[in-house]
Amino acid sequence: MPQIKITEQESTPFTRLEIIAVVVVFLLGCFFRCLFLSETAIEHFDEGVYASNLWFSPEQGAEYPGRYFYAPPFLPFLIEWSMVFLGSGSWGTFLPSLLFGILTVPLIWWVARNWFGPAAGLVAMSLASFSDLHLVYSRTALTDVALGFFLVLSVYLIWKSYLSRDWKWPVLAGVTVGAGWATKYNGWLPLAVGLSGMVPWLFIYRRELSSKSSYFIRWGVVACIAFLVWLPVLMGLQKWGGYAVVAANHSRYVVGFSGWLDSFSRQVKNHELLEGTPGYIGIALVCLMLCLLFHMMKVQKQVAIDRGSKSDRSTWNAMLIGVLAGLPLIGVYLLGVSPVLGILGSLGILLQLFFAGNRTGQKQRESDSPESDSLSRSLAAWLLAAWFVGLFLATPLYYPYPRLTIPWTISAWLGTAALAGWIEQRGTNSLFRFLSDSDKERFSFTPEISVSITLIIALCLLPWSVAAWQPRNGLAVISQNVLSDIRAETDAGSSDSILYIYAEPGLFFNLNAQGHSLTGPVADFQFLKTLPPGVPVYLLTGPHAAADADFQKKFNQVRDRFDLVKSYDYSPSLLVRLNQAHVSNGSETEPILLYRTK
Repeated sequence: MPQIKITEQESTPFTRLEIIAVVVVFLLGCFFRCLFLSETAIEHFDEGVYASNLWFSPEQGAEYPGRYFYAPPFLPFLIEWSMVFLGSGSWGTFLPSLLFGILTVPLIWWVARNWFGPAAGLVAMSLASFSDLHLVYSRTALTDVALGFFLVLSVYLIWKSYLSRDWKWPVLAGVTVGAGWATKYNGWLPLAVGLSGMVPWLFIYRRELSSKSSYFIRWGVVACIAFLVWLPVLMGLQKWGGYAVVAANHSRYVVGFSGWLDSFSRQVKNHELLEGTPGYIGIALVCLMLCLLFHMMKVQKQVAIDRGSKSDRSTWNAMLIGVLAGLPLIGVYLLGVSPVLGILGSLGILLQLFFAGNRTGQKQRESDSPESDSLSRSLAAWLLAAWFVGLFLATPLYYPYPRLTIPWTISAWLGTAALAGWIEQRGTNSLFRFLSDSDKERFSFTPEISVSITLIIALCLLPWSVAAWQPRNGLAVISQNVLSDIRAETDAGSSDSILYIYAEPGLFFNLNAQGHSLTGPVADFQFLKTLPPGVPVYLLTGPHAAADADFQKKFNQVRDRFDLVKSYDYSPSLLVRLNQAHVSNGSETEPILLYRTK
């Protein structure tokens, strides 16, 4: 068989209708991420660690103690400079994650469109814009949304690196992987996806491809550059004992194969608690897209029959098509959004891998062949399959923090987009070109489209539930109350008092953000040996101290050195409660305790 030189296919031309749809979905995604941001403040343990660089001088290390255990320095660095310009309010602390979350929406549209076509692009964009999980974590000072952005961009650039002979793509891919690696310690994931997706693709198409070793060379270049970009992070870890110290800390959260099923079940429950109206809207838009695609196929088939190109006595049952396209939305009410995405994503990947023909709705360059286009799309499908299956198996091996599922969820968006792309590829034109060119009589609100629109309207009439909009300023309010009570007790300015915080970085951040500079984190009670005379000294503890057996043991030994001043009722947000060993649907109250030293 003659070998084929593959090249990246030229994108289908944009239509005015597609541009309008993309802009509307993008703006809605921005709106959902930014609304009610003023009711959000630093709360999560890791948020307090990442956002506290400004409260430590260079002599103190310019970062929260032990920050290296939780994440590399890139995101804390961005938060620090965001706070320099915008202050320590919601916008200053959350802007980096917010921007990464917003930018992920057009990025995933571009990737899905280039991989599987215009319909796939809008499906992926809709799911990203309205994902409850992504909305929640886009409004935090955590690393996971930034990692998701770099993961999507890195895998796309690796795909480009395999297709193009231009060496700028491996260089760009390496820099992007390195940036993701400097954001979170598992930022090397695109390298695993790029290799494990490329190997089966090379094996299956070994007869059609030439210079197979060049693909491994290009992957090696990406890996080397990524390591060089990450090298400063590795060098910075040496003063703490190297990466082995970080790996040992992370190993405490590995549940292994014996805990896989329990972790998986808990993650399904986590998603169920987070899902609400935005996720349903995303699935509803997918159903509408499927209806439009089925309608396009029906019209094109009818045109072919009318022209006499072939005879077909079968008829399309429009209502059945509408119900079929609406099945994902029905499945959401029965199973939840994430299980439906898993099913649709699996189906889309399988169809693209084993039942994809040449794309008929995509314009090709004259130098490209249908076989070349099919190989490019197949490469994307294999990369996506490695991403989807690998993370599906690996994520439950870790303690079930819901934010860890963001990378897999992104692959499910792309898999669902692949399903829409596969249907579009069965037609003779792209969806948006068909909608733009169709005459008004032929394109009407046919029964199948009416069914989808009816489902969407019914959805909008349900009570709205948006987990991302729930207030997360509980620790900020308590910090204000603590400072007020200290002022009342000392009959002086609270700024003259010293506050020590045990295992609550969120409280530490909020107290500093409200102007109390004499605040410091502690991990023991050595400060009792050096109490300054005449200065009130307080200790503040919370849920993490209460759950720490080591703290309880140490505290009992010095209990007589403290007087309890006040207990504050703290209601953790859903985001924080999902990190606990046991979570209930209702709100739980936990005490924040303020002690004064004797």
